[in-house]
Amino acid sequence: MSNKPLTQKERLCRVLSQGRFLTLYEIQQECFERFGVHDSECALSARWRELPVSVKQKRRRDKCQAWEYRLVA
Repeated sequence: MSNKPLTQKERLCRVLSQGRFLTLYEIQQECFERFGVHDSECALSARWRELPVSVKQKRRRDKCQAWEYRLVA
């Protein structure tokens, strides 16, 4: 088993593969809680854009202007 740290994209995928819609702020918080690494919202957004369109979903959160994201199988 490798001790190599997860990349930013790997952390993003692990957080978003749970099936829940999350805002960038919530993704950032989850990454810190689970992996002890602070990823900026800008960096997470950039990694999001690198993912294939076929596995991504995004929508506006009800009653606010924030976008929320998730990965689908």
